[in-house]
Amino acid sequence: MAASTAETAFPKLNEREMEIVSEIGDLRDVADGRVLFREGDREFSFFVVREGTVRITEASSGSPNEIAVHGPGEFTGDVSMLTNRPSVVTAVAVGNCQLIEVPYCQVRQMIADLPELSDRLLDAFQVRRRMLEDSGFLGIRVVGAANSGETLRFREFFYKNKVPYTFIDVASPQGQSAIKDWGIENEQTPVIACSQNVIPRPSLAKVAECLGIARDVRSRPYDVVIVGAGPAGLAAAVYGASEGLETLLVDSVGPGGQAGQSSRIENYMGFPAGLPGTELANLGFLQAMKFNADFLAPVSVTSVTPTSDGMHQVQFCTGQSVRTKTILIATGVSYRRLPVDGADRFEGSGLYHSATTVESRSCRDSMAVVVGGGNSAGQAAMYLSGHASEVRLLIRGDNLRKSMSDYLARRIESNANIHVMLSTEIDRLDGEDCVQHIVVRNNQDQSSQTLGCQAVFVFVGAKPHTDWLGETLALDRRGFILTGPALRQADAWPVSREPCELETSRPGIFAAGDVRSGTTKRCAFAAGDGALGITCVHQYLQNHVEHSATSDHPN
Repeated sequence: MAASTAETAFPKLNEREMEIVSEIGDLRDVADGRVLFREGDREFSFFVVREGTVRITEASSGSPNEIAVHGPGEFTGDVSMLTNRPSVVTAVAVGNCQLIEVPYCQVRQMIADLPELSDRLLDAFQVRRRMLEDSGFLGIRVVGAANSGETLRFREFFYKNKVPYTFIDVASPQGQSAIKDWGIENEQTPVIACSQNVIPRPSLAKVAECLGIARDVRSRPYDVVIVGAGPAGLAAAVYGASEGLETLLVDSVGPGGQAGQSSRIENYMGFPAGLPGTELANLGFLQAMKFNADFLAPVSVTSVTPTSDGMHQVQFCTGQSVRTKTILIATGVSYRRLPVDGADRFEGSGLYHSATTVESRSCRDSMAVVVGGGNSAGQAAMYLSGHASEVRLLIRGDNLRKSMSDYLARRIESNANIHVMLSTEIDRLDGEDCVQHIVVRNNQDQSSQTLGCQAVFVFVGAKPHTDWLGETLALDRRGFILTGPALRQADAWPVSREPCELETSRPGIFAAGDVRSGTTKRCAFAAGDGALGITCVHQYLQNHVEHSATSDHPN
């Protein structure tokens, strides 16, 4: 029988399990009223209750609200213990307590080393966070215009990084009251209220600092630095960290990549009911954190240079840098912009490149237009059909199944709320501050019509994220990274040995997922590529060690 939500969130450890934990931690006597950790604390300990109780409260609304009481056999903590983010709750001892304390620095190792406990702890941590978010917890408050591209950028950042937040439209009475209380003008929105800090129009770096998201880098070198936290990068981080490699995962926004923008992925093995892309990304992220991978965001890489000792120097936008033995590039692709004059001014204000709960608000009870003929466009149309009054799916070609999976095409054809428009393109977008109308054209008979809509979702073409590389690596004519055998054909491989399948034109630097030339743009393929990338890393490191040993001992 499946466990209830409460049983999953608040399981009790038996005596044997508590003994196992006590071998790692210390038994402590704690007096009544002692604060174990507060909201905002980082690197706080994990506690198991042997005697007494521990009260958990949150104060996002301004006053303490009790959300749980842990008794004997129960334990504190949620996903913040794995992500190295500040606690969102406060824990206080009630009565004289006897607790087993495991210091923060040992928590992830405890989870990795105790498989008999790790699943229960991880399930509990995730369900607790969901229960907290469903309880009226406000989290970070975002006050801004609903159709503002700047506001959308922050909401996407919180969504991808699984940061609880509440959006308040500045045009609403609640929004006007908030900015008045804070002494903020409408022109200074969006405003982020984080704990006691109110920040008008902040940068993502400032938001990350307010949230306590770590952007510190260590001085000792890594075995592998993974650039990009989409499916390929996350898979590589899981395999690399679990196999003992010192692993750093870096992303300019947060976990998920293009898959994190998908409302639902239904053709990923092991999830027959499908799941949102952001949930798949979050599970992979927590798995990587469980195995002690380091994570850095929002941070972008500006350059990669070789060092005199055969390593690589990775430079970040923050001015910081790290040294690493290998690099795996998994920066993926983004959808190309709509080739319509003036479209840029509507980015985030009625023109979107993802369809999640964040963007779906813009077309609630009105028409939504989806542009594209691939699976991502089809998934977006299906998802939006549950929010919009009508969905128009615009496809430039004359065949729905040319680039879309058959199962998805069949669902679209049977959905009464989706109208497929073949051989159709957008000619013009109209509106003041946001999209209000679009003009579409049939590219067969050249007829035009005007559609009234406030949200256009674009999923056309793929542009690789390789601009930052400059001339560092060999690319194909479309800007994708050449790897493996393709390097020989392009005369771009500089050494005598054969390159690994995912190795780039610079030995020790690898590429995986959609950014690599010739790949299949599917989530499962990207994840497999990430795993293969770590195999290549192991081979390179082994060859490098053997080469160094031969050089040191020529006889």
